[in-house]
Amino acid sequence: MDKIKAAVIYLASGNSKRFGQENKLLQMIGTKPMYRYGLDRLINLCKDYEGFEIIVVTQYQEIMKQTQYDPITTVFCPESKYGISWSIKAGIKAAKDAEFYTFFVADQPNMKRETIERFLSFMADESCELGCVRTEENLGNPVWFSKKYKRELLSLTKDQGGKKILKKHIENARFFKVLEETELCDIDYPKEMQAMLAKRGKSS
Repeated sequence: MDKIKAAVIYLASGNSKRFGQENKLLQMIGTKPMYRYGLDRLINLCKDYEGFEIIVVTQYQEIMKQTQYDPITTVFCPESKYGISWSIKAGIKAAKDAEFYTFFVADQPNMKRETIERFLSFMADESCELGCVRTEENLGNPVWFSKKYKRELLSLTKDQGGKKILKKHIENARFFKVLEETELCDIDYPKEMQAMLAKRGKSS
């Protein structure tokens, strides 16, 4: 993975509309807020790869404050409230000379470090131009793009995400299969958070 320059763009900027009044990304799971699980795994992994730069995009001052001493670039994007396309564009603009962009979401706390590493290695070692993780039936996050798709990514509007471009060029995509579907589960509703906490409590 050292051969290439890749921007690892961590999207921690959703509106959490389905979660209710509280910001789900700041909800505590065990000893830390939800968004930190994926981010900490990425920081731990990417410190060994000089070509990988982590960029966090957020509309939340609390996340800006909490990440100020991490070895990452944090981008404040208040326009993210209008849709994910704003977060994507903010991350790309902060990436400078990256050859590849890979987008992770901050509400997948179950994704294992080993899965993240294997996905990044799979995409980077083959210099894939496009790809994502998948289960038997569904495409998921993270998603990978070469800079060939930069203009199309920057042309996204409102709540259009990168999957729109992936599906448009599906014949060029490579897929990394994830066997445990729970790794790709987004936490969108309080009941999903409660179920996760209950499961963690039983396994601890």
